[in-house]
Amino acid sequence: MTTKIVAQLPNTDIWLLDIKTSKDSIHLQNPVNITHRVGYDNQPAFSPDGKYILYTSIREDKQADIYKYDLTSKTISQFTHTSTSEYSPTFTPDGRYISVIMVEPDSTQRLWKFPIHGGEPILVMKDIDSIGYHCWITKDSLAMIMITQPPTLEVVNVRTQKHSLLVSNAGRCITSVSQTLFFVQKQDSTKFFLSNYIKDIKLREKNYYKLPNEDFAILLYQQPIYFTGVKSKVVASYPFKEKDIPVIDLAKYGISKITRIAISSDGTRMAIVAESK
Repeated sequence: MTTKIVAQLPNTDIWLLDIKTSKDSIHLQNPVNITHRVGYDNQPAFSPDGKYILYTSIREDKQADIYKYDLTSKTISQFTHTSTSEYSPTFTPDGRYISVIMVEPDSTQRLWKFPIHGGEPILVMKDIDSIGYHCWITKDSLAMIMITQPPTLEVVNVRTQKHSLLVSNAGRCITSVSQTLFFVQKQDSTKFFLSNYIKDIKLREKNYYKLPNEDFAILLYQQPIYFTGVKSKVVASYPFKEKDIPVIDLAKYGISKITRIAISSDGTRMAIVAESK
């Protein structure tokens, strides 16, 4: 999410799949609905050690909290217990915290972090609000999708809180690999172009590759592969081959629309967010 309007959120579930790779092919197997309830379960993030998933869940109290799914025991527990709403759980580069967008009592949306092993939340940046989504590039720098019209992508120095505009018309999905930020620029409602930004040399590649959807995840396998959802299908995009290949169709499981995708750091598991028929 994160916008200041919660009422329009859809009913979504999080599904877990195994990623199997061979010499020249990729397979997604054993889809399991790990939330399986009416309501909003979204924004999955694998822990760096691959042992659990954190995600945003809205329950009967209409408040968003962060929940934890243990991949071994297959149990769910509540991670944040606050009077505010938290979205977009993201592991910090040092592995000691998760950062979240917190919707404060006055509807301000700022970045906070919670200790992994429990404790009180800490405000990360006092002076920057209206943050929709975020992604760590380095331990001192962040990318932020700001709640503007159109949405803008900005980079910020966490220590100084100095931030600068990178692009407008940014998609909500941003991810960092080896201190390179990957993001989508939306030409219109149907055209999403993958771009990247490298902080130290400020390299940007605009209109790098047209993706089928604004939500994507990266699998580092021989060459980077970008996974997106197209209705009930998970599609693998191969920019170096200039082609998109459907990997699995989940329509038979009642899935009608796949949005968010996350991949574990070891590349063996995928979490998808899906709306059902």
